Amino acid sequence: MSSVNTIRGPIDSSELGRTLSHEHLTNGFSGMENIAGLLPRAEMVGRNLDALDRAKAAGIDSIIDCTPWDLGRQMWLFEAVAERSPLNIVCATGVYRWVPPIYWGMDPDEIAAIWIAEVEDGIEGTGIKPGIIKLAWDMEYGLTDGRISPRATLELTARAAARTSKHTGIPVTCHTRAVDELGSPLLDIFEGEGLDLGAVTIGHSNDTQDLAYLRGVAARGANVGLDRFFSTNEDYIAERGGIALALAQAGKADHTSLGHDGTPAGLWGRWRDEPNPGVWTLVPEHEVPWLLDNGASEADVEAMLSGSIRRTFEAAAGQVA
Repeated sequence: MSSVNTIRGPIDSSELGRTLSHEHLTNGFSGMENIAGLLPRAEMVGRNLDALDRAKAAGIDSIIDCTPWDLGRQMWLFEAVAERSPLNIVCATGVYRWVPPIYWGMDPDEIAAIWIAEVEDGIEGTGIKPGIIKLAWDMEYGLTDGRISPRATLELTARAAARTSKHTGIPVTCHTRAVDELGSPLLDIFEGEGLDLGAVTIGHSNDTQDLAYLRGVAARGANVGLDRFFSTNEDYIAERGGIALALAQAGKADHTSLGHDGTPAGLWGRWRDEPNPGVWTLVPEHEVPWLLDNGASEADVEAMLSGSIRRTFEAAAGQVA
């Protein structure tokens, strides 16, 4: 067991229960709250509370919000929903895929010091402490032209994430471009930094059907985040559910987590569409029944929704002397 920071304060890892591994209360960009008229705050709070209630009714106990500062993390929103949320909410420090220029001239220890301060002292004076480190690697990793190489800055932040995790005992969750198998170079860096790979989730992994790659990530001890699930189309459910089923059948359910990468109130995606209070229910209400109907056991489902994520928190905590 280990302690997990939530926006209401610390809980024991055993209290996480069924957890969606990668979600967003909101998303957008740093400073978006300062643009007049952009964020209707009462509506954002209402949409989140409706979605949290729906997720709880569908059997979910916790969500991990993977929105660092530069993706539009809103502390006022966490404060507004904290006491009214029926779920545990874990928020993030870290960085998104377009590394802010402020970090370009820093070394990994200097970046890590910023993130460590949020974990130890709280974010923006709120007292809310992040429970996870978000790191994003996408198509930019393949770009090498220019005075500052995107690859170099991404590798810089990966080392900072590893050092933050080892110092604070909180896990790392990674947005990756799965079709380019970016989990592999990330794990190489983490391993070189001496990070316990059991504390790492390689996310957005159901954007590929390359099971050899996904089994390889799990075999190295990392968690495979199957955390993009957007549709109730039968073929879509079978395709994405089939990836989870194959990993369970390979004996890796305890290294596999589920989620949506969804938000009820973000600037990206469907914010200007009709409210969608069921944004965090597609996994429990559609993917899980498909898994059970197609050969997954109740133990497999429990491992994917509960055991896998709890394991990452406990592995991270185990690194701290």
